[in-house]
Amino acid sequence: MVTAPHALAAQGGLQMLAAGGNAADAAIATAAALSVVYPHMTGLGGDAFWLYYDAKTGDVSAYNGSGAAAQLATMDHYQAREAHAVPETGALAALTVPGAVDAWFALHERFGSFSMERLLAAAVRYAVDGAPVARSLHGALQQKRDQLLRDEGAASLYACERVAPIGSRLRQPQLGASLRSIAQFGRAWFYEGEGAERIGRYCERIGSPLRAADFAAHAGLSCSPAAGTFLGCDSLTMPPNSQGITLLAAQAIYERHRGAHQAEGGAARGSVDDDVSALHAAIESIRLAFETRDEYVRDPRMAADWREALASERIAALAARIDRDVAAPSSDERADRGDTTYFACTDGDGNAVSFIQSLFHGFGAAVAVPELGIVLNNRGSAFQLSPGHRSLSPGVRPFHTLMPCMLMSDGKPWLVYGSMGGEGQPQTALLLSIRIAQEGMDVQAAIEAPRFRYGKTWIEEPARLNLEARFDPASIAGLRARGHAVNVLGDWEESMGHAGAILFERACGFMSGGADPRGDGAAVGF
Repeated sequence: MVTAPHALAAQGGLQMLAAGGNAADAAIATAAALSVVYPHMTGLGGDAFWLYYDAKTGDVSAYNGSGAAAQLATMDHYQAREAHAVPETGALAALTVPGAVDAWFALHERFGSFSMERLLAAAVRYAVDGAPVARSLHGALQQKRDQLLRDEGAASLYACERVAPIGSRLRQPQLGASLRSIAQFGRAWFYEGEGAERIGRYCERIGSPLRAADFAAHAGLSCSPAAGTFLGCDSLTMPPNSQGITLLAAQAIYERHRGAHQAEGGAARGSVDDDVSALHAAIESIRLAFETRDEYVRDPRMAADWREALASERIAALAARIDRDVAAPSSDERADRGDTTYFACTDGDGNAVSFIQSLFHGFGAAVAVPELGIVLNNRGSAFQLSPGHRSLSPGVRPFHTLMPCMLMSDGKPWLVYGSMGGEGQPQTALLLSIRIAQEGMDVQAAIEAPRFRYGKTWIEEPARLNLEARFDPASIAGLRARGHAVNVLGDWEESMGHAGAILFERACGFMSGGADPRGDGAAVGF
């Protein structure tokens, strides 16, 4: 089974399964296809993280495919150019090495069974022959047009005289040629060969600090998942520099608070959809978990042990700070509008992949190498040009929002899930885990159910609690009465993320999958 935010990408992964490939094969094919059909959210110039459950060994592996800051990316370099912050777009925003291609090959080398030529064939075809412009891509082309026009490469690839209509054919022959070279010559083409040289030359010409030598120095990180518990399940995600521990902390705080509420005579299993106290607790748990994230998440070589963040006494103290009747004051959260792609793949042998890849914001840095068709990410905009644990420094990995997730039962995957959406990722993942693991909701129903997203949308705005309008009016009123700064949006908001999930129905031996109607995707199986 495959769930992905674009139907063509899901079909590309399913074709590998139908041909006898495994979950890793399906994941690589899906990842490559998304790089073509969702070029505003992901691509060869982005980063990727994955979790892989190997049914033969029962082990879960994690891979950190994020790139470090270029050797020329010093605070002096930016301050000499009168930058007071790392910009979100433009040449100075393209400062970290893309790690996605390396993450594909790491997955392939350990678990893949088909050749890379076969796995990337559908993506090459979509790029060369063209693929229909999806609703999300059309919206991004409209929204980001002015930014794309500022870079000659991005302008030549994506800023045509008129915005490509939904359903029109978008051909990307340069990207197709790059994918073909990666399939034929392997990882080395991108990090040590012609690909790296061309990217480095273009970056030097436009004023980006990235160089070919930075690509040659790149190495992804194999690691163990970050692990917590939630409602009797083992909850797995990525350790720092990913924000994954935000979810683990939020789940632990929520479960501890609701347990105390029940011990005092509260509702035994209040639903976040019909019990405002449960919804309020979920929101407050996320706020407190963000404090944990901001204290612990940084480059893994510099981070404190994330396990300290989940210590029982610390979680108990945080849960005790939740006032059941009053919202905590809004904190000074930074704005985040991350655009990302999450997908999941499982196979008949029980292997499972939770995979996420991204350019960060829509079209990343809005910088593209024209002859390669590669858009560069702007993940480095998470760095700060001031002292602190997020300070810009060469060779350091930035704070990362990407976080694939799994819930394990009896040592095996039960729920493989995740979402795009920057700081919305742990919020959506918390809601999915509550609705499915606690409330027993169907996977598709849980994905479709209304969501909240706490934080800033734009830097000049205060942090607010954004809600989809489909929440029960009584719940919305109850949140306002508790002091939440509620902002009611439309019924279905793409800003709430594109979620995906696959549930193992072990009692009957089947799987059920769900895809998000907020995106353009599908959950497919055979």
